[in-house]
Amino acid sequence: MEFKFDNIDQELYNLIKLKDNVINISNYQFIEPVGMAILKALVLSENVNVENYGNTKSYMDTLFNKEYDSSKSYIPIENVRYGSIDKSTKHVTNLLLKHKDFQNLSAEDRKDLYDYLYYMISELLNNALNHSLSHIGAIVAGQYFPNLKKIQLCVVDKGVGFLHNIKRKYNVSSESEAILKAIEKGVSCPPPKLYSSSVNNAGYGLFVLTEIIKHTRGRLKIISNDGIVYIDENNEIHLKDNISSDWKGSIVVFELYEKNINFSKDEFFRIYIYQDNEDTEDIFI
Repeated sequence: MEFKFDNIDQELYNLIKLKDNVINISNYQFIEPVGMAILKALVLSENVNVENYGNTKSYMDTLFNKEYDSSKSYIPIENVRYGSIDKSTKHVTNLLLKHKDFQNLSAEDRKDLYDYLYYMISELLNNALNHSLSHIGAIVAGQYFPNLKKIQLCVVDKGVGFLHNIKRKYNVSSESEAILKAIEKGVSCPPPKLYSSSVNNAGYGLFVLTEIIKHTRGRLKIISNDGIVYIDENNEIHLKDNISSDWKGSIVVFELYEKNINFSKDEFFRIYIYQDNEDTEDIFI
């Protein structure tokens, strides 16, 4: 058994299956960071126990117990609370960039990658901590896969989900519709200050995240309660509701390829995002 980006919606039910308040993942041969972040969120929110005597035990122990190992390409899970977004974002980004592949980049390319990751992580943490009503805060986890040259990063919360907030302003009736609305330009929050590094004035929320993914041929999955929206490497959007899961909360996971970054973050905003005299409402994220 494996739990990966590709099968999140199909495998989520099995991953979080409870028996006598215990989740047993010993049968899993491989679990990507997003799976471990989901499990950590359940441990914190519902006080469940995770039993693991299988191949992923040492991996889980490292991620759960914050035992950073510089020889590994994955980083410990962070439980982020309001007020520590900037600190946690810097910490996670710096740990990811310690891999030798990124140390060998030019100073300019390394700064570009840092700026993109910092922006994307801080946006997702702001979303979770400011609007989800998640009593455990947010869970962030990440890993670099050197063979594939990709970074996987996820933010998980146990909050109310997308539909709860979006339906107050827009005519949406399902979680997937609410997610689609949330990634539209003009829905999420005020326009960015072009050269600002302030997390509190970060930009257009999930719209910018999706645009970065699209223009770097990455992948993005957003799960809210029983709904999911998936943007694939060809920029095609897939959505589904009533996924077979007891999950309550939000999961946002993206995969980013450094080699496909062609502009600095500020250049990207000028080309694809920023327009003068725009006004939006922060109704959700």
